[in-house]
Amino acid sequence: MKINIWELGSRINVRISPDFLRRINLEIKTKFGSKPKFHKELIKSCDVLFDSFKNMLKYSNRFFVDLSILISVCKLLNISLEELQRNILAYKTAKGVNYIENPILPIKITPIFDMLIAHHIGDGCLMNCSDNRKDYFLYRQYDKQYRDLYIKKIESIFGKIHYKNDYINKNTTTQVYAPVVVSELMYKYYGLSRRSFISETARIPEQIFQKDWKFKLAFLIGMVIDEGHVHSCLIVIRLKNIKLIQDLSRLCDSLDYQNSVKIESDGYACLYILSSRLDKFYKDYLVLLSEYPEVDLGYKGLKLKEFIDRIDKPKIYRPGNSNVILRLLSKESLTVNELATRLRMTRQGARYLIHKLEKENKIEVKSIVKFVNWKYGVKNASGRGR
Repeated sequence: MKINIWELGSRINVRISPDFLRRINLEIKTKFGSKPKFHKELIKSCDVLFDSFKNMLKYSNRFFVDLSILISVCKLLNISLEELQRNILAYKTAKGVNYIENPILPIKITPIFDMLIAHHIGDGCLMNCSDNRKDYFLYRQYDKQYRDLYIKKIESIFGKIHYKNDYINKNTTTQVYAPVVVSELMYKYYGLSRRSFISETARIPEQIFQKDWKFKLAFLIGMVIDEGHVHSCLIVIRLKNIKLIQDLSRLCDSLDYQNSVKIESDGYACLYILSSRLDKFYKDYLVLLSEYPEVDLGYKGLKLKEFIDRIDKPKIYRPGNSNVILRLLSKESLTVNELATRLRMTRQGARYLIHKLEKENKIEVKSIVKFVNWKYGVKNASGRGR
């Protein structure tokens, strides 16, 4: 689906090309004889002072002007709105400070657009000013690669973002502000509101469930980037919002990714995307990545690749692995996941050997780390005979 700039449903200001301004001036002179005569007709449908109207048509004008006035001008001159749209050099909302230059118009709704919705639910928040400005998104991301990819996603849909203060390239911020037009289009296209992006009440827009797999997967990947943890053989998303977790499970079902949901006693819910279909998830991801490079899973994608590489290897348990594990654990305490990565084997295989060594009274749990993972180490010599 494509959205024309006049369909955004917000007051938009634009900067148009000098050649198009010349075209308008020539049409006014040819058809109406003078600007005052044209203005008398224009004010019947558009409330604009003559001096303001005259200034906006100057070839040297580099300021933003009200799109609605230009639309009225073009209609009176029988100039198509499509031609007007092709000559827009930049645009922004009326009170916005950041703007889109070299815009992509009309705006095309791609899977990246739905992925942005996921990001704004995950690590985004809506900002609102007291001066009647529209809502706009702030996205907080500590990983620079993900932060840069977020900007690329917006620019792949709308065009180059021009920030009034070039804070993005100073490498001192973890926050990115999206132009108001991003939130405005999400509100309009999906019928969303502020409540749609609050962590406790957010839901997957129903329209996404009706789209093809690329849109669904893009949304899911957005949630994995912001809220997911990639372990050695599964993906976990843990949220306080139980209904959103159930939505994500439904999304996985529609994509044929085996999953399970667990409601915890503390009110949180977990979605587990299970190992049995992670290979399909990864293959689908690579197809989507080839078409839309912005969906890159970054370091989480590398973790997934490690798992896929392990399950593609012949599953042979070599007796020597037990000795290798003992040597590793004599130097430092490690979890099953860490051992699996070091030995390039499945987590199940590493766990099997760990349990075997525990039964032989050669290793023991040394500590417990987050996500209830145990770190194992070699058992003290004094404790082996107990």
